[in-house]
Amino acid sequence: MKRVMTMKGKHNFKSIIKMKNFPNIMILLVMMVLTFTLSDNLLTAGGIRSQANAFVPLILLTIGQTAMLIAGTVDLSNGAALSLMTCILAQYMDKEDPVTSIYAIGLAFLAAIAAGLLNGFAVGVMRIPSVIATFATSYIFMGAGLLILPKPGGECVNWVLGFYNFSLVENAPGWLETLGNAIPPAVWLLLLVVIVWEIVIHTKFGRYLYASGSNEESAYVSGINTGKVRIQACLLNAFCIFLTGLFFVAQNQSGDYQLGDAFTLKSIASAVIGGVSMAGGRGGLANAVIGALIY
Repeated sequence: MKRVMTMKGKHNFKSIIKMKNFPNIMILLVMMVLTFTLSDNLLTAGGIRSQANAFVPLILLTIGQTAMLIAGTVDLSNGAALSLMTCILAQYMDKEDPVTSIYAIGLAFLAAIAAGLLNGFAVGVMRIPSVIATFATSYIFMGAGLLILPKPGGECVNWVLGFYNFSLVENAPGWLETLGNAIPPAVWLLLLVVIVWEIVIHTKFGRYLYASGSNEESAYVSGINTGKVRIQACLLNAFCIFLTGLFFVAQNQSGDYQLGDAFTLKSIASAVIGGVSMAGGRGGLANAVIGALIY
């Protein structure tokens, strides 16, 4: 009996080691242990809020980039698109007029959809290699941001600050501040993306996404509209960019046409570090989160 239990334990251990994300998880655990050891206030409410605000923006962008990579493409324009979102939001908001926030958020959302459709049309319909297409559109987005907001600045309506910190919202109910102290707004944005991802990825689109990235020709022969799938992947990516833009405007209370420049390569590197394949067809939400946390 003891021998059987020992063999069973060895089998379970081998199964754990063979997990696809095992090396990445171990690296993350080691980094977390070292961080906890070296930092005294990491597990405090302030420390957790600070870490969430630091990591969630990159996690959101990495999730969007992961959708693109799974589809067999890559987005070199997400940083410029993020900058454009902040420019639109900050430029068209007047902190003395709360109604302008609805207008600005709606305009930014439409701009995000337009950016996703433009990338999707170039990659999915025109069949332009994604590296070339999204590199070109990045300059379009950067130019649009520069035109809207030539220098860093702008304003932010008070209630929009809740996307960064609930306690900054004037006349907010006490329970909202308590909720924000327990779970920072950045985490709520991440939870929203996770819910959308889980819903979308378990639909027909999710299966087609992996099929298109694994072997586009076979997927096309099987009757999958790979162009449409890539357009949808671009829209999912644009949704993540839009939410990240909301967070940064709430955090900085301003916009900047260069704010997102560094995030393009960071999001790609984070996805790859997490185990997402550059060749397409492999990866997932967990890979994106793990990779962003390691990065």
